[in-house]
Amino acid sequence: MNTNRITVRYAKALLELALEENTAEQINNDMQLIGETTNISDFMRFLENPVIVPSKKQAIFNGIFKEKLNNLSFRFFKLLTENKREIYLKSIARNFNDLYRKHFGIKSVKLTTTFKVSDTLKKEISDIIAIKFKSKVEMSEKIEKEILGGFVLTVDGMQYDASVRTKLKEIKTELLKA
Repeated sequence: MNTNRITVRYAKALLELALEENTAEQINNDMQLIGETTNISDFMRFLENPVIVPSKKQAIFNGIFKEKLNNLSFRFFKLLTENKREIYLKSIARNFNDLYRKHFGIKSVKLTTTFKVSDTLKKEISDIIAIKFKSKVEMSEKIEKEILGGFVLTVDGMQYDASVRTKLKEIKTELLKA
């Protein structure tokens, strides 16, 4: 079976249950935390280790996330370990977050600049995008000195690149053509 289909099915089932239990926002936050944790290679090795029995994985998982996650997230992880699907947790968390945003009409926006942007400017950008797309906006910020100046704005995979680095590359290309 296609692993993407597996992860989407689990994510959809979790979202449906979270909606039924009115805990969708909390579960979304849980899946974001779990997604960040799965970026730690030791944690992924722990999940992928077939020698560790499911009950031990559940106990360790519960110890790591004690008082940080909703009970539904713990029950969901128990289900994953019992079905030997815990290795897909990272993808399930990512798919859940995507499905959550889609369900609630939230646009994912990433703003990349060379400096920390003021809260006022972030709010202005969020408001413009919210009006343009008639949706809520979830913005993340990234500081990247390599773009030299300007900004790169990514909205649900579409990118507007107004960085100095890109403008310089365009000028270089034009000069080399001449």
